[in-house]
Amino acid sequence: MIKSECILFDHVTLGYAYRPVLLDVNLQVNKGEAIGIIGPNGCGKSTLLKSLLGLVKPVKGSIGIFGMPPKIARRRIGYVPQRETLDISYPATVFDVVIMGRYAGIGMFRRPRRHDRQRAEQAVADVGLTRFLHEPVVHLSGGQRQRILIARALAADPEVMLLDEPTAAVDVKAQYEIIDILKTLHKERKLSIFFVTHDINPIYPLVDRVIYMAAGRVFIGGLQEMLTPAKLGSIYNAEVHVTEMGGQLCVIVGDVHHG
Repeated sequence: MIKSECILFDHVTLGYAYRPVLLDVNLQVNKGEAIGIIGPNGCGKSTLLKSLLGLVKPVKGSIGIFGMPPKIARRRIGYVPQRETLDISYPATVFDVVIMGRYAGIGMFRRPRRHDRQRAEQAVADVGLTRFLHEPVVHLSGGQRQRILIARALAADPEVMLLDEPTAAVDVKAQYEIIDILKTLHKERKLSIFFVTHDINPIYPLVDRVIYMAAGRVFIGGLQEMLTPAKLGSIYNAEVHVTEMGGQLCVIVGDVHHG
């Protein structure tokens, strides 16, 4: 039975062209939880996100989002792709990009109403970019462009946010700015967050639990349970040490293994 207050994977197998990628996935994520997703390249992290968007249908089992199938719940989900998907060659302003987050509700060929513009402007304010509202996107830094993608997803007023490596390819300062924004949104909007990442250290203050994926299997648990040297070593292909600094876990990666 699908509970209305959570995201539920019930014995789900996911794959493409009859080739299984993830096997017998059983997950229950409570409304308002922030979940980090980690695992080696090619383990199916993007497949898991696409299944929540309704883009990949289960081969077996069922997925429920607040008691509904993903395609029906789609409007309650915000999706933040990797920054490389943002086409900066097109002469769009920050507002132009963010208002696109409202189109699913208003229709592609209808003009945004005053309320839609206000929600887009609020989303830009939520990520700290109000002074760039009418600036061309091409003028902004990589970290600022990533925040634009977050604002575009926020403009739709989602209850669930899916983020595909939002801190990749940005500098350390921008990484922590993005995490701080997400922490605030998580608290104020009570968003359910799924955060795919390879960089463990910045997400520690944000997530409640971690999904670890490997060899077609999906495991979920607390940070100390999931962030072990053995699990992280398979992700980084290197020797990993996990220690505690300033009251939080710190992952230290050694030399990459060759051969």
